[in-house]
Order: sequence, then C-alpha cells, then structure tokens
Amino acid sequence: MVEVVTMSDENRDDLIACCKGVADMIEWLDSLNERPGLTELGTRLDSLPVNLEALKQHIVYTEDNGYQRNIIKKTEHYEMVAITWRAGQITPIHDHAGSDCAFLIVEGTSTETIFELNEANLAVPTDVRHYAPGEFCAAEEPDIHRISNDTDGNLINLHVYTPPLSGFGIYEAA
Repeated sequence: MVEVVTMSDENRDDLIACCKGVADMIEWLDSLNERPGLTELGTRLDSLPVNLEALKQHIVYTEDNGYQRNIIKKTEHYEMVAITWRAGQITPIHDHAGSDCAFLIVEGTSTETIFELNEANLAVPTDVRHYAPGEFCAAEEPDIHRISNDTDGNLINLHVYTPPLSGFGIYEAA
C-alpha cells in the first residue's frame, strides 16, 4: 500500500532554503518549457548534492508494509518526490503509465527488480539491481519494476517523474 503526502508550500520552501541541491534541481526543472529528457535528468541527479539531515526533517515514513510518497513539487512537466521505505517495505510490481522516472538514492540501499510479462501476462523477474547512496537509476516507459528496501535500515530515494505520474499499472508475479 502506498501512502501519499504533498508538502505544504511552507514545508517545501523551508526544504529548499536548507537543501541547495533540491533548490537547484527545482529551479532547473521550472526553467524548462517542456518535460526534461531522461538522459539530462539522470546527469543532473548523478551530481546532485542533497542535505540528508534537512531532507529528513521534511519527509515522513509509513508504518505499513508499503512505502511513502512525499511530493515535493508537481507541475505540468514534472513531479519531484522523496520516497521513503522502512526495512522490508516494497512497492508492488508496476509501470509508470506514460511517465519516465529517474531517481537518486539518498540514503540506504535500493533494490530494483526488473520484470517482463510472460504469455499469461504475469510478471517474471529478469534482473535485480542494487543502488547505493549517490547512485541513480532511470526507467523509461514501458519498464516494469519493483523497488524494495531489503536492508535493516531506512531507504530514501529522490524521484523525478516526467510528465508527472498520473497512475501506474500493477502486475501480478508469475
């Protein structure tokens, strides 16, 4: 189960004041008149400094088995979200229904499992990737994947969806 919270303007402004990397990314994204390309977005995330302590003061975690989406900013061209997982929390197997996604691992180890659909339209795992803090991942449509926190600590990923995530398809495992 996913929990979603949208940061208030005051909370976002405070985060931006405390976290130059997030402020610079939002400024760049807001300067565009179209959705950013995934390659350029990945390049910017790859070198993005994030003030972890400041970010932690502005986000929350869910206590159920799912994960928490902390929406920092959403426009017609992009959506920036800090997604948090406690130990053992996991997303469903999903796609991004028309949105590309790039994300930076801010804290913890992120496990991404990649899937393909079989002839029965069930998701079959084809690859597992582990990302450490400072690494980034980019997923183009129609990628099907699952993100999980397979560690004992917390996981924080900073996601940028282009265009904003309007929904996602959920898939059953084979």
